[in-house]
Formats: sequence, structure tokens, C-alpha cells
Amino acid sequence: MDNIIIVRGTPYDQGVAQGKALAQVIQSNVNSVKDKIAKDKVDIPRYEAFVDRNVSFMEKNHSHLMEEMRGIADGSGICLKDILMINIPAYFMTQYFNQECSMILTRGKATADGCTYLIKNRDMREPIEQAVIKRINDDGSSIIEVNGAGTVTYPASGINSHGLGITTTGFWSKHAEPDIDKIDAAHIFVNIRLLLENCKTAKEVIEYLKTYPRLNGLNIIAADERDAFVIETTKDAMYIEEDDGSGVLYRTNHYMLPETKGVNPEPGEYQSTYKRSERIGQMLKERYGKIRFQDLFRIMSDHENGINSICRHPQGDITSNTVSTTLVVIEDREAWTTIGNPCISLRYASFSER
Repeated sequence: MDNIIIVRGTPYDQGVAQGKALAQVIQSNVNSVKDKIAKDKVDIPRYEAFVDRNVSFMEKNHSHLMEEMRGIADGSGICLKDILMINIPAYFMTQYFNQECSMILTRGKATADGCTYLIKNRDMREPIEQAVIKRINDDGSSIIEVNGAGTVTYPASGINSHGLGITTTGFWSKHAEPDIDKIDAAHIFVNIRLLLENCKTAKEVIEYLKTYPRLNGLNIIAADERDAFVIETTKDAMYIEEDDGSGVLYRTNHYMLPETKGVNPEPGEYQSTYKRSERIGQMLKERYGKIRFQDLFRIMSDHENGINSICRHPQGDITSNTVSTTLVVIEDREAWTTIGNPCISLRYASFSER
């Protein structure tokens, strides 16, 4: 599979191009989701009804995304029902703790060159193959995003031609259950594809989210050349941490602000998120003021803490795996991505290591 697919034109045309280029891996992703649904012993009629209700919401409010999904189906030869299944991520809600992602922003005096770097490990329990999609739209705007092949919703990371970079990490806790009865009127998660399409700056992201209906909470980092924020969203509110000048923001899969800490899972329930966060903070402190491109990939390749490491590998009953690592450089309008674990995909050698 090519690492980067360039698509142009209308949403339907972009979907057809992606479907043709990625048909084999899209089918693999469809199979992975079907396997997960079967393994979790989901009530299929109820599940399909749930998805159909959210499809109706998408059709009414974001018809361009639906057109792109139809294009993917036509381009790949895969039935539209299966394309909708991988785009409406209800399969993430069949049990908690399906994703275990980590994200970091460094900028200004934290880095060696003063540039703004935004990096994320996308960790999943299902083998969803990722693709890098560069979108060139008819209005002249462009977006680079990393997402599951065949999926036009819920990218892992992205940057648009205005210099806005966004990434997310999931939040999972029995203390913050989603209101699934609102599936007809809300997104399952915040979809950063829509943020990248509708916003030019990090401050505009905050304004956009004020009226964004969602069923689940999510941690978001949004950054441009001027501003950087962590936005801790719950299903009906959001709380913001602005870069205070230190040039460092990061999150794993729990909240860190005083307003939201009360709904976090207990450390014993979800040790991984706390271990990864602690390790990220430690490694950033060690390199503070001289953080470079390779330091961030080194952090995301770290295996300290075994099954609770930043770079995820299936071990025993723990099936989480890092399926991509994406680093966005805001000032350069660039996105660098490893497909799969960074420790495997991005090889390096150093004279300092014996």
C-alpha cells in the first residue's frame, strides 16, 4: 500500500479515488470490524439499528461525508453497508478501553528550533490499517489526515493548509457513560475532519466545539503558529488548558484538569493511561529546551513499563497495538507518519548506543 494517497475534486470523486487505491486494505478493515462485533457477541439487529440512526444524522447534517462514503463503495466494489459500518464507529462502544492513544505538543522554548510539533500514537485493539490521505478540494483548500483506510470520519491526526493541526485521544470511564439515546442527533465522537474543514485557527476550534453535539468525551490538542490548547471535552461540556509559555501539552486517555478529574477511571481500572502519561512527562522533562523531531519519535517508541508502555504491542491478553504514529510540523505544513509501530517502521542507528 502506498503511504500517501492524493485525492481531488468533489467528495464523491475523492471517495472513488480512495476506494480504487485502497480496496484491498479497506476490505481488511471491514473484516476486522466484523470480527470484533462477532467476538463481542453484539446484538446485531440492535447494533445495525443504532448505526442506521447515526447514518440518518450524518445524511442530514454532513451530506458531503456521505457522498464520499458512496464514492469509496463504488471505487472499491465493497457494499455501501460495509463502508458505513467502518465509518460509524459504534464498534468502539461495544466495550470500554478500545483505544489507548498518546499525544504530545511541543513548541517555542521547549524545542531546539522553536517550531510547533504535534505527535500522536494511534493505538487500537483491532487491526485497522491506516492510510495517509492528502485532500485537494475544489475551493483550493487542502487537508492532510491519517485515518483508517476507507474511513472519512474520525481521523487520528491532521493539518490543513491554513496551518491548523489537530489530534485526539479517547476518554473511557464508567463514570462518564454516553447518552446513546441521542444517536439521532449527535456524533459518536468529535470528528476532527469537520474541525479541519471548518476552522482556520485553534481559537476557531474552541468556538466550533461550543455547538458540536457528541455522545462521548475526548481529549483534543489544537494548535496553529500562534496558539495551542488542550481541550478536554465531555459529552456536554469542555474545559481548556492553554499553553502557558512552557511549550508543552500532552494527554493520554484520562483527564488532567481540576474540573474533569472526578470522572476519571481509577488507576487500578486503567493503569495504562496513567503510566504512559507519567512516562511522557518524564521524557519531555529530560529533553526540555532541546526537543527535536527525533526526540518525539523516540518518546513514542518507548517500551518502558512493559504492557503499559507508550509504544503498544500485543502481549498476552492485552491486544492494543500502535497502528500509526503521526508528527505534524505546523510551520512547515508537513505531516510525517509511520504506518505501524514507530519502533519498527522508523529505524535508526546511533554512535551513542553500544
